[in-house]
Amino acid sequence: MSVYIIRPKATSVTRSLELASKKFTPESREAQVAEVVNFWHENPVYQQIENWLEDAQNDTRQVAKYPDYSGITGVSVVEMPDEEAQRIREELPNALILRDQLIELIQPQQRNTDTKDELTRDELWHLDAIALNIARQNGFTGTGKNITIAVLDTGIDSTHPELQGRVTESYSFNDRSKQIQSTSSQDTNGHGTHVAGLICGKQVGVAPETKLIDGVLIPRGTGNLSNFVMWLDWLALRVDVNIANISAGLPTYADEMSDVIDTLLAVGILPVCAVGNNGRNNTRTPANCRSSISVGATNFNSKVASFSGSGRISVNNHSYDVPYLVAPGEGVYSSVQGGGYEAWDGTSMATPIVSGVAALILEKYSKQIPVLDLIDGLLTSCQDLGHDKERQGKGLIQVTAAL
Repeated sequence: MSVYIIRPKATSVTRSLELASKKFTPESREAQVAEVVNFWHENPVYQQIENWLEDAQNDTRQVAKYPDYSGITGVSVVEMPDEEAQRIREELPNALILRDQLIELIQPQQRNTDTKDELTRDELWHLDAIALNIARQNGFTGTGKNITIAVLDTGIDSTHPELQGRVTESYSFNDRSKQIQSTSSQDTNGHGTHVAGLICGKQVGVAPETKLIDGVLIPRGTGNLSNFVMWLDWLALRVDVNIANISAGLPTYADEMSDVIDTLLAVGILPVCAVGNNGRNNTRTPANCRSSISVGATNFNSKVASFSGSGRISVNNHSYDVPYLVAPGEGVYSSVQGGGYEAWDGTSMATPIVSGVAALILEKYSKQIPVLDLIDGLLTSCQDLGHDKERQGKGLIQVTAAL
């Protein structure tokens, strides 16, 4: 028995539904989800897939479909024998049938430095680099209040002093029931705690009053693509979630997964994703999907870090460069599991900084800002660092310009 991801081929929600009116308010979510679900129900290939799976289950052909949540992705996750996968390929040529793949932590480099109990002003350089400290000195009081970010990562140590009171709920995927279930807050690797600190840490965070939903996508650093799709489907039901911060990926499937990521924007959730740590001409899915806000990393000298991923992507005959923008990601201090602070290198460090800035923008507009306006607000607020556009995207995110 193998796990497969099944959906209609080359069907984009964003090309069929109007994104300009989509917003981040809880009141908007229900109608936006209903519109996307209705889109799939009217799609003939989607209906063919659903009918095929129902018939296969009724015929007791060892075909088991995983639980659905919102239905926004148009995906069915199915466990079945490989011969059944071949059968559906032959009978439904317009269906995309993907064998499940591993999705892994975009592994940062942990510097060989001692864990610090306190940080100096200079060690908080990432807040200066994005002009947040200048904005605060000039009277900016935004903190990300009433904004919720889902951190799909290794878990979060919510007892860290930087994060106390910020993690409101924790969830993980139950392999036995094939469902996302509530769990106690804990970090299975240490990565998620570092990421969370940069979003909303009291001292190191960009938006210190942002709330976090802790989603353990990659326990101990490894998960499954099928689980990732189910997480996206589950997030749509969380009307409080505005942003999904993702620091995991795989080197393939940008073409196949872009349509799935599109659905997050269509329901009013912004996906902010780490582009990867393998340098030029190397990227990771889902960051390289067209609707992801793909994030690269810079260093203390405002140069793109050598490890920061980048590349030209082609999806459905449309080409674009990633990352879309960059943020501090080399030698960035944040909270670590068990207490204290360490400096790590990785696009995983840059990504939560961008998520934090997005939270500040959403707070300013009380979530009433349309999806496309938020994206434009992020991309037009960047400082040109003089690198090739392939390496820096629009440049280094700046809070003063964004707000």
